[in-house]
Amino acid sequence: MSMFRPISAFLMAVMLIGCQAYVDGSKRTLGEVADDSQISLSVKARLVDDPEVKGLRINVDVRRGVVTLKGRVPSAYAKEKALNIARQTGSVVSVEDRLTIVE
Repeated sequence: MSMFRPISAFLMAVMLIGCQAYVDGSKRTLGEVADDSQISLSVKARLVDDPEVKGLRINVDVRRGVVTLKGRVPSAYAKEKALNIARQTGSVVSVEDRLTIVE
């Protein structure tokens, strides 16, 4: 019984961290971090898989569902396609364009 109390207190603390509310708007819960990571992986995989976009030169940053694409693309068509790929990925709130066309 004495071993049960510290373990349950630890588990309760871990669960509360996952349920943390925004205090000043700068902190994210563990769930939000996981969601952003999943979005980032999905967008990056789709960009790399597209032969016109050549996604290896594009950095994907996600914060609270907002995807920021930074990097170089070979044409205006590739740029628009990269932005559309990001927009069409599940759970994306919006997409910020910081792509540069390099021919």
